[in-house]
Amino acid sequence: MYKAFRVRKFRCFDDLAVDGLERVNLIAGVNNVGKTALLEAVFLHCAAYNPEMVLRIDGFRGVAAARVEFGRLGHSPWELVFNRFDTAKTVVLEGQNTVSGRRVLELRTVGESEVAKIVGVPPLMGAEEGERAAIPMAQVLELRYEEDERKGVSHLVLDSQGIRVQPFPPPPPFPAYFISTRSFAAREAAREDVQLYGQLEIRGEHEQILEVLRMIEPRLRRVAAIAIGKEVILHGDLGWGPMLPLPVMGEGIVRLAALIVRIASARDGVVLLDEFENGLHYAALPLVWRAVRDVARRFNVQVLTTTHSRECIVAAHQAFSETFPYDFRLYRLDRVDDAISAVMYDQETLAAAIETGLEVR
Repeated sequence: MYKAFRVRKFRCFDDLAVDGLERVNLIAGVNNVGKTALLEAVFLHCAAYNPEMVLRIDGFRGVAAARVEFGRLGHSPWELVFNRFDTAKTVVLEGQNTVSGRRVLELRTVGESEVAKIVGVPPLMGAEEGERAAIPMAQVLELRYEEDERKGVSHLVLDSQGIRVQPFPPPPPFPAYFISTRSFAAREAAREDVQLYGQLEIRGEHEQILEVLRMIEPRLRRVAAIAIGKEVILHGDLGWGPMLPLPVMGEGIVRLAALIVRIASARDGVVLLDEFENGLHYAALPLVWRAVRDVARRFNVQVLTTTHSRECIVAAHQAFSETFPYDFRLYRLDRVDDAISAVMYDQETLAAAIETGLEVR
């Protein structure tokens, strides 16, 4: 479980530090202040040793991976993760957690002179002999990590053979899942829902998921994975006819199922959810927050999520105030000029802000 996190030179962040993280953390702030970017930075840090996750977080936003066409490479496929798209900078992600202690990741673009040593081919080709080549034939992103006494390096290579990681990275220290709001990620997420739910069934833990989903749809009797053509989709039995695909039952239940299935699957790990309230009526928010509270505690999972909604913040505060301990934190990201900072609200501060009507979104 993360207790502190710092991100430098990543996306919109020059240098942002977040301290006092709890089991469940809600990130608020105006549009384009970096809420989603903070979740992405934590997700990269959770992956620990695998630089390919840089391409995956861009995929969450709908940015396609780079391709090599006619022997040419265009812009670096990872330049979007660098602050101001400046690939001469080094991205630094530093986290303190209870599983692996302090871990520092550094991401940098490898210079042309180093590419040949890593890839084993000339970094540039296409010019006359003796002249500087104009067409880059390989690009490399380097990830260096350090935790306690353990250090290592891995490379993400893009060349005419495609994209690969070398050497093959070790597994991450704990599981982590990212739930995007983007519609183009829905199909991939639905497939993952089925796989994860199936694993929960094998372990006999799926009934807990059903209990939570009944908060949104009390008529729900069971959930099952059913094939429709080449796709396998989670279906629900409402007790009055054929089982229905969960998407037909509404975005709210799909969203809740995705969240709870991943929390239950990420035992001792981290789940990151963009825009908590999406698809949920405000009246259901207290019930959903209680479910997240209880399931996260049951499976010892840390949750980081974002919101634009005051109702969402109030419902979360109320849900966690009902029990002890109050393992919830609200953070609001603020931008002053080009600097972004995080303001933390603990239980007393948030209660006072809500009571007096102060803006905390």
